[in-house]
Amino acid sequence: MGFDATVLAAVVDELDRHLRGGRIHKVYQPTPWELHLLVYAGREHLRLLLSCHPQGARLHLTQVVRPNPPHPPTFCMLLRKHLEGGRILAVRQVGRERIAHVEVGALDELGNPATYTLVAEVMGKHSNLVLLAPSGRIIDAARRATEEQNRYREVLPGLPYVPPPPTGKLDPAAVTGEELGQWLARAGVEAMGRPAWQFVLDAVDGLGPLVAREIAHRAGVGGLAGNLGPAELDRLARACRELYALVDSRAFAPTLLLDEAGQPRDFAVVELRHWAGATLPVDSVSALLDRFYAAQEERQRTTALRAELRRVLAQELGRVRRKLQAQLEDLRRAEEAEPLRQKGELLMAYLWQVPRGADRVELPNFYDPEQRPVVIELDPALSPAENAQAYFRRYQKARSGLQAIREQVARSQAELQYLEQVEATLAAAASLPELEEIRAELAAEGYLSEGPAEEKGRGAGARGAAGGRRAGEGLQGSGQPSRPLVVRSSDGLEIWVGRNNRQNETLTFKLAAPTDLWLHAKEIPGAHVILRLPPGVEPPETSLREAALLAAYFSKARLSANVPVDYTLRRHVRKPPGARPGMVLYDHHRTLHVTPDPEREPFLQQALTAAGMAGAAGSDTVPEG
Repeated sequence: MGFDATVLAAVVDELDRHLRGGRIHKVYQPTPWELHLLVYAGREHLRLLLSCHPQGARLHLTQVVRPNPPHPPTFCMLLRKHLEGGRILAVRQVGRERIAHVEVGALDELGNPATYTLVAEVMGKHSNLVLLAPSGRIIDAARRATEEQNRYREVLPGLPYVPPPPTGKLDPAAVTGEELGQWLARAGVEAMGRPAWQFVLDAVDGLGPLVAREIAHRAGVGGLAGNLGPAELDRLARACRELYALVDSRAFAPTLLLDEAGQPRDFAVVELRHWAGATLPVDSVSALLDRFYAAQEERQRTTALRAELRRVLAQELGRVRRKLQAQLEDLRRAEEAEPLRQKGELLMAYLWQVPRGADRVELPNFYDPEQRPVVIELDPALSPAENAQAYFRRYQKARSGLQAIREQVARSQAELQYLEQVEATLAAAASLPELEEIRAELAAEGYLSEGPAEEKGRGAGARGAAGGRRAGEGLQGSGQPSRPLVVRSSDGLEIWVGRNNRQNETLTFKLAAPTDLWLHAKEIPGAHVILRLPPGVEPPETSLREAALLAAYFSKARLSANVPVDYTLRRHVRKPPGARPGMVLYDHHRTLHVTPDPEREPFLQQALTAAGMAGAAGSDTVPEG
């Protein structure tokens, strides 16, 4: 729907009822485009949010508390100077515009009563917050505009305030079919080819796309504007007047419009008859907007954080792969050191046959069962004996570094394995708390700084709930941790699935009993899965297969067929000394092959539905023996 004039009318009505007479006791500016006014009104403390963000401009009461910068911006200091201690006299909307005035009674610099006006222009990328003196001149604005930036008006301290230019559109509360026809005629060919609802959006003031569609639906008008006759135009005008009568009579119905996954997709403050999806009534307009924009900001943070983690992982994976390739080449050369010793021995054995000053010599090779001759490269500047000693030195140098190179290769392979399983975890992560836990893990391992991942989306609202069952206790993460997936098999046994490395480690080494069954996709980055078993009970075949389906699905092989899944008792799983989170060794295992296709496996589909499709793959493992 967007924050159109109908939404602003509902917000202004609510704010005026709740804030009129309230005292402003604190002003904050958490970001360059957002203000928070703490108001004591009606024996309660309320927080008024005013935002001029290009993608989220709005004003309403909020429950979200954002962190403030160490030093308040200049605009915030001016607001504190003029508004703190003042009382809100009124909150009103300017005509049908998306402009609201918050009028505040305070004392001026001489101690005389004065009325200051905080103007909220909620107009997309042109949104602004402007503080006006009693004279109507601009004290300052969140976003200043010079003549070069805006030819219509300048927004600078000391200048008279000029409101945004009028739209010139028709009044939605009094529009007639004749006026719509005249507008259509003036608009020309371009308007004729647009859908009827879009024509209404262009012609009538204060409407957003969602309300325009609702008007067209109520009028029973579809198709293109060029096909509209007088009767259709009259019905459009009547539907517009009827809908806006609800706005003028304050008959608001705050409603969240949900998508197929039950997440907020849009919002409305009037009844919508054309919306075919799910809806959720909300008690107040402010609660509606708080909830919608919190979800929107969380989606933005999720997108930004996922992109950051993908970039970091791609960079680190590339670095480790290049390093490993170079180390393997060094290892290959080191393992080829034996021929150097043999050449030195052959030179010493046949010194009398090596001419001084030669650059190569061909000698019988007594190390070869067939005694085939071998060509040995020589340094002409050295004697035959010195050439032999040179080969011995090269041999010793290569041998002395062999163990170190093997250790380096092992470390690089372990690091590559770890990063690949984090990559698999990231691919399966669906929520912001899961991504934040991945980021915290990478920060703890030294791949990222400890600071927040993305400042611009900070304060998005509610985080994912933690805990709830024993399998969710004690998990690490930033904010409230996400929970591991907990489902019951067809036999009624509990199955735990780790969503990230830290959860994998917690499930395996802190929560699982030694007699529980542990499952993991064989040699594939994936989740640790625990099938809970009473002591002495053999795992039922159905439960074992269902747990294996989960282990295969929450791995990098989720799109593959016949995925091998290893399973063993938890007591046969151990963590190598110094290993990264979630990295384990195991033995006494058996292997089961499954195809994790939710469309063919009802249990898997039910488990994913219960989890909201929010599973996450975990750490890589290496079986022993």
